[in-house]
Amino acid sequence: MRKIAAAAIAVAIATSAHAAGPLGKGPPIAGDRTKVLTLGTFHLGEVANFDPNWLALLLDKLQAYHPDVITVEAVSGEQCATMKANPDLYADAFESYCWDLTDIEKATGFSTAAANAEIRKTLASWPGDPTAAQRRRLAMLFIAAGDRPSAQVQWLRLPVAERRLGDGIDAGLLVILQRTNGKKNENYDVAAALAARLGLERVYLVDDHSSDAALAHEPKAFEDAQTAMFAGFRKSPLFAEHQRDIASMKDGGSTLAYCRKINAAGAQDAQIRADFGASLAAPGDGLWGRHYAGWWEVRNLRMAANVRQSFVARPGVRVLNIVGSSHKPWYDAFMGMMADVEVVDAAAALR
Repeated sequence: MRKIAAAAIAVAIATSAHAAGPLGKGPPIAGDRTKVLTLGTFHLGEVANFDPNWLALLLDKLQAYHPDVITVEAVSGEQCATMKANPDLYADAFESYCWDLTDIEKATGFSTAAANAEIRKTLASWPGDPTAAQRRRLAMLFIAAGDRPSAQVQWLRLPVAERRLGDGIDAGLLVILQRTNGKKNENYDVAAALAARLGLERVYLVDDHSSDAALAHEPKAFEDAQTAMFAGFRKSPLFAEHQRDIASMKDGGSTLAYCRKINAAGAQDAQIRADFGASLAAPGDGLWGRHYAGWWEVRNLRMAANVRQSFVARPGVRVLNIVGSSHKPWYDAFMGMMADVEVVDAAAALR
């Protein structure tokens, strides 16, 4: 599974029409519909020497949408704990998408479950004007829960002089919060930065790799088929265009322009057909391409359910999903089937 995930290329499509859900299109509801905007993104780590300052124009556009809930493509601490407990199914996924929190638990005294319980308790009585000590402690709890993007939100909401040791933040946690590894990541540089701008207290982790269990014991023939498929894609004009687009980003204007391109309606229909469409139609005794496409659908169904869960108790809010653009068509399609949800046009929001 790790090889499949590593080979996946970020692509984009904005679906223009969605099937109605069981209640039909736009049934009567009490209150306002929940607005859901899905921003398909490239992965910042793909761009050599990417400067987070290039995101200023994009962040201005997203701030104008003023989301109340922001979700990101990251696996929750709870799911990571499940994966760690079931290595026969999830060893690769845990190693690829999770942090081992053993040392964090020793440092903080909180297990993943205990940290999440304490976060819920803390936020339930969170004051309108929390102290710096309260924010540092909450950042510590988010790290212990395996939610580093939300810890970053708390850190960014602190005055610079208060971003220091204390209240559960030790030297090891300080390194995490200061992001001294220099790696750029949209979960932090876009989502957490935007949440801090807007005065939100957290983001929501909605990625889901429980679907990896479906392919945990595939034979080598499956891996060989997938390797050949991805190798073929890397030789295609679509991949060459993607590489040119990634290399074109050099400032805020070109970064926003690329985001507009990959969120335009039908921008990469050809990529969807070339990847998942071709996989479904690939011949062979094992029908390995259908295994791959089925795994992808399960993953996106579960991610969409996680997004839905983030706003179940807050009907009528504005939701922003920040996710690799290959997920956007599935997000838009599934959100469009939800009776009280209005799918917001990402391209319009970025104009």
